[in-house]
Amino acid sequence: MESPEALEAYLYKNIPISHVMGVRVTFASAEKISLTAPLAANINHKRTVFGGSLQAVATLACWTLLHVNLREDTDPSEIVITNSNIDYVRPVTSDFTATASLPDAARWQQFLKTFDRHGRARIQMTAHVMQDEEVAIDYTGTFAALKTG
Repeated sequence: MESPEALEAYLYKNIPISHVMGVRVTFASAEKISLTAPLAANINHKRTVFGGSLQAVATLACWTLLHVNLREDTDPSEIVITNSNIDYVRPVTSDFTATASLPDAARWQQFLKTFDRHGRARIQMTAHVMQDEEVAIDYTGTFAALKTG
């Protein structure tokens, strides 16, 4: 498992917007990834976090979790987002953290089985941003993984 610092360097090199947005990897495991970003770099005219920034960091958290797991378990692969939905439940008024968690074990194993058998698979991933211990955004993205090696 890569350290948070190594993952952060990978994101900055390969997804440069992550650096511009001030994204930091604050927690990384095979089951969960948390990415934090500052309000100052992502603020809108209402002095809250810009909705596009929330969506971008949530997408990146899910993508990174999938990347970590596929890098550890399988042949080289490419990951792309194919669809996403976000519910903006409440405004985010401070630095924020998007946390993505691995889907339940049965769904994850089915994804890996399909990926291994066909060289491609899709899976839904979720992420949340909390504000004052309440959900501020609820994000779901569908990601496709393709074997490249």
